[in-house]
Amino acid sequence: MADNSKTLLKIRIEIAIRIAIVCIVCAVIVWLMPRKGNFQYDYQKGMPWRYETLNAPFDFPIYKTSETLNQEKTEILKNHLLFFKLDTKISQEQTTKFKNSLLAIQDISKSQKDSLLNILRDIYQKGVIRLPMDVNTKDITKIKLVINNVSNDILVTDIFTQKKAYEYFISKASHSPIFLKRETISTLDIIDFIKVNLLYDKQKTENVLEDNISSLSLTEGMISKGEVVISKRELITSDKIKVLNSLKREFKNRVGTGNERIETIMGYILFIMVGLIVFSLYIYDSHKKLLYYRRDVKTFIFLMLMFLLMILLCAVGYYLNANLYIFPVLLFVILVRILINSRAAMYLLLVASLIMSTFAANSYLFATMQILTGSVAIFSLTQLQRRSQLIYSVFFIFISYCAIYISFILIQNGSLGMSNLNTILSLLLNCVLLTLSYPIVYIVEKLFGYTSDITLMELSNPNHPLLRSLTKKAPGTFQHCMMVSNMAEEAIYSIGGNPLLARTGALYHDIGKMSDPLYFIENQSGGVNPHDELEFDESARIIIGHVEKGVELAQKYKLPSVIVDFIRTHHGKSNVKYFYNSFKNKYPERQIDESVFTYKGPDPVSKECAVVMMADAIEASSRALPNKSVENISNLINNIIDSQMADGRFENSEITFKDIAEVKRVYIDLLTNVYHSRIAYPKLKNK
Repeated sequence: MADNSKTLLKIRIEIAIRIAIVCIVCAVIVWLMPRKGNFQYDYQKGMPWRYETLNAPFDFPIYKTSETLNQEKTEILKNHLLFFKLDTKISQEQTTKFKNSLLAIQDISKSQKDSLLNILRDIYQKGVIRLPMDVNTKDITKIKLVINNVSNDILVTDIFTQKKAYEYFISKASHSPIFLKRETISTLDIIDFIKVNLLYDKQKTENVLEDNISSLSLTEGMISKGEVVISKRELITSDKIKVLNSLKREFKNRVGTGNERIETIMGYILFIMVGLIVFSLYIYDSHKKLLYYRRDVKTFIFLMLMFLLMILLCAVGYYLNANLYIFPVLLFVILVRILINSRAAMYLLLVASLIMSTFAANSYLFATMQILTGSVAIFSLTQLQRRSQLIYSVFFIFISYCAIYISFILIQNGSLGMSNLNTILSLLLNCVLLTLSYPIVYIVEKLFGYTSDITLMELSNPNHPLLRSLTKKAPGTFQHCMMVSNMAEEAIYSIGGNPLLARTGALYHDIGKMSDPLYFIENQSGGVNPHDELEFDESARIIIGHVEKGVELAQKYKLPSVIVDFIRTHHGKSNVKYFYNSFKNKYPERQIDESVFTYKGPDPVSKECAVVMMADAIEASSRALPNKSVENISNLINNIIDSQMADGRFENSEITFKDIAEVKRVYIDLLTNVYHSRIAYPKLKNK
């Protein structure tokens, strides 16, 4: 009774730890969620409105589209005038200098000098300008001239550049009423007296431009509270998209602060907690031990960590205003598929995709793409045994991403634009990053103690040092292991599980026999049996000891724990019946220490370990059958497995009676084919 209470207390503590982990994950995800509320409707241009008629919940403006705003900005830039200011000092200084210069010239009359001076004054009165080099001046027809803080529009044709002013002076001086010769005019050096007096005011120009752009209205109308925004089944046109986007924008702004923010957080908590509970229910339904066994807490933490990292990756993209499709969120689904199983990966994909979609602009498109493409990834990675499978899977993922995305865009817009092509490039980069899952698998294996199919393939290679050593030291045991691995693999194929794990575990289950190979009958030859010289209890210790020695060898060669489980459990807590019965027959009155003749166990902890236990006993016993008929093989297999069931060997292995019946059938068919009758070839008679 006390033991049951302690066990129940331990289970409650383990469950409480899991609940605490779920609450922590929920809190972190809520903290990562968008700070503003989410619009509860999904819509696409060209599709009918599939919800009930939507009335405006409050007054809101209709915001202009980015295209409209860009057009208006372009128009402002096009019509914007450059600002110049008049510098009167320059005209006064240059006119005075020119007048003094004329006094020194004797060949020109006083009236001509006065006329020349008036021409220069006329030039400065109209203004001399130099257009800035960093401005496109081809389309400039007007400028803003500021005189005494008053600006006026001036045609560029009404003012001079230095070149035009020089040409104007020469023309006037050489014609009536002055009539100066060209040679005389050249002596005046008039170019030295024509200076720019209309100075470009860059700061003023930029300030006015910024004011004009900032004064642009972001809206183009209002929708009053209660007004119909869109009716049920109404086609969503460009104008409706503009109104819906405006409502969505205003909705997010309104619910992002105050009491509405608190309500939004409560909604997030409820939504995420429901998702985590559903995910935990999957764990309870598929792997009950994950919820209350201490040794399985790492798997629970791993699944929750993968869940959290998927959300975190999307949150990073959201807060960086990056394209979410560039982030390889399916990387974590692939890791769970490779290291756990397909069901765990599928549940992770479904629940996480729904939560991640809250970060996306088009949540329906995002969730659909992740769920469908993630399903392709999961099914394409079934029994990953080669590197090329991952490359093929990434290729299928990219094709699926593109097919789903393009189909949505064509339905919505009718054509692909440059922004859509950029998204496709983002998806390509996403898939390139997914190839990192191969080296990451190795890192996660070491951190969490998992064993992937890739590692199992490497371990099942007959050239592995441990298997090579087994082949040389105990060839009979190696052949036995090969046969057991074939039987176990075929059985797991039939009842479901990991055939590669069963095969690899079976190859290593008897490696402990290498220490004393001749004490095991499959390695004996010539009729010599070392056990004939030993007492039955001593022989039992040697036979039982191969399990412990096998575990030591496995740890020396750093075999994964799942492989070590096969070594520990392939006899479970069964007796060495041959020596046990022989001891009792020889010493009927002597008290027997049962522990001497009993394996330490534990019993099988998985389907794979259970079928290896069955195959191990059956393969060894079948060799001793004198008559290997179908009936005798069937009786042998049924008797061995029924005896193991009666002893409770499979209680912890999650194998059903239906599975056991199927395993019996598989083993009967296999051994019948192995030991089938062969035709004796007739000898050639001598003539």
